[in-house]
Amino acid sequence: MDNFRKNPEMAPNVISRIHQLSEEFLKEELEKAGIQGLVASHGHILGCLYMEDNLPMWRIAALIKRRKSTLTVLADKLEQEGYIRRLPSPGDSRVRYLALTPKGEAARPLFLDIARRLQERFWHDFSAEEQRRTMEFLTRMENNFQPDVKGGPDNDMMDAQPEVAPSATLSRS
Repeated sequence: MDNFRKNPEMAPNVISRIHQLSEEFLKEELEKAGIQGLVASHGHILGCLYMEDNLPMWRIAALIKRRKSTLTVLADKLEQEGYIRRLPSPGDSRVRYLALTPKGEAARPLFLDIARRLQERFWHDFSAEEQRRTMEFLTRMENNFQPDVKGGPDNDMMDAQPEVAPSATLSRS
């Protein structure tokens, strides 16, 4: 079994399994906290808003690498649950902003604690150098699937991506 797991051809399987396990971890932690019906992608949106509240939807879509239509569905659920609200742009009627509600702000410590525990589980027994190198390798793999990256295939993962991509990242030390 060890040789099977070390086979580079199994990388997609291993990456998929890590994704599945992290999703299960997040779902269990949210349910323990009494939060039903939210998934990791909802947490990605809240994480963006915890870093900088009142963001345009196009920017959040770019940050979490989701289509605008997917972000709309996710935002609908967060708005329905009372965590966020949509606001019009003062300068462009086509642009909508997402902002935290008092409930969303009150949930900040809980969501950040769950995110911290996920990171601890994820990187358990990894040195800082191993974490850095792993992220370097994973980013290279991801770039192989991105448009406009040398060697990556052409695709339209992001529809209507802004002309200038935001430079903010979601990682915090």
